[in-house]
Amino acid sequence: MQIIKLSYRFIMQQLNRRVMLKPVLLIQACLLCSSVVAQNNTSPYSILGIGDIEKSSFDRTTGMGHAGLALPSYRYLNHSNPASYSYLEDRFFHFELSTRFRSVGYSGEAITDGTNATSSDMQFKKAALAIKLKSGWGASFGVLPVSSSNYSFYGNKNIQGSNLFANTYYEGTGSLNKVYLANAFKVGKKMSLGVELSYLFGQKNEEEEVLSNVSASLLTKRNVFMSGPSFKLGWQWQTQVHKNFLLSAGATFSGKTSLNAVYSLEVREEETPIVKREEDQPGYFTIPVSYAGGLALTYKKAYTLAFDYTSQPWSNLQYKGFGYSLNNSNRYSFGLEYAPKKVFRNIEYDAYQLQAGAFRHKTYLNYKGHQLTEYGITLGAGTMLTRSGLGLNGSIELGMRGNVNNGMIKEKYTSFNLTISYRDFWYTLGRRYD
Repeated sequence: MQIIKLSYRFIMQQLNRRVMLKPVLLIQACLLCSSVVAQNNTSPYSILGIGDIEKSSFDRTTGMGHAGLALPSYRYLNHSNPASYSYLEDRFFHFELSTRFRSVGYSGEAITDGTNATSSDMQFKKAALAIKLKSGWGASFGVLPVSSSNYSFYGNKNIQGSNLFANTYYEGTGSLNKVYLANAFKVGKKMSLGVELSYLFGQKNEEEEVLSNVSASLLTKRNVFMSGPSFKLGWQWQTQVHKNFLLSAGATFSGKTSLNAVYSLEVREEETPIVKREEDQPGYFTIPVSYAGGLALTYKKAYTLAFDYTSQPWSNLQYKGFGYSLNNSNRYSFGLEYAPKKVFRNIEYDAYQLQAGAFRHKTYLNYKGHQLTEYGITLGAGTMLTRSGLGLNGSIELGMRGNVNNGMIKEKYTSFNLTISYRDFWYTLGRRYD
């Protein structure tokens, strides 16, 4: 019973701290557990903050190590840079759907059951529509993921203010998404500017059950519904540096996003409610500004080399918890593509594309002085079916995140991404030929 009382006191302390002060990250015990018995779903690290921040745009650049800030949208959409939409085909609309299957394996001292240290899931990720409204003016509307949280595990939780540990079960699900509207305009023959306005929304549901053999278990439920507006600015530039070489550059700036929340807390001992609260929390979480830039070089319209760099200053926000803090994040992405051209009724298009890439990502999470780092390689392929208007893009990503030092958990994952696209005339001035 002493464990239950101490746990309850800890919960109330955290609630009062959230109410009286500017909210900090939800302090959970995933990385602070002395042991983990079972692990499933996406990632134990997604218990912190707004979860795992999505690095993929789920478009053609996914197979190129997620490098594509300098690449235009033509018959495929490029969501990483809103300036790309001005390069869409005239009088066509484009629609894309994306899904991802991911399998993850876990290792480290915290994993006590090696036979059950894997997980897998399949999720719908994107729906997007793009239209070339006029020559030099393209627009896109859709829904894209921002972050996700998905975990469940058992751990021994240290009860704050004591030397006691309690067997505790943690479970959480949720996601943060954005609905966006983007417009892009060509400025002269070489430059394009774009702006994306978006609204972020999502929910994070968490359960923590302190188990006891001598008394009733204590169940804590936290539900947070978050929302807030955001924007992104984009720039692209292209020039022919040689008859066989096209040089492209791109950059984006994403503004700071303040997420407001409706926060609810419920604490129950078996079926008896102890605490039940719901309240608005303005400024619940802040996503800092983001800077990104990229270069691409295309040879004979078929061979493309792309490089991107992205930076986000999280440390300025001063979010800290017991044993962890938020650090500035950055990502280097590198990609190659081979896309030979075909001509059908005087219209040139990519017959197919083959891709490869790699990336290195220092995430925003620092645990016990070690910044969580992710590495990965990608392979991709795709084609557009000439007469039907359907297109397929697939990619595989092999990656690793974290390490086994200081009781951390190392993740090795395999992801399969599939994007189905459809293009057709949205208006025509005459007879259709393609």
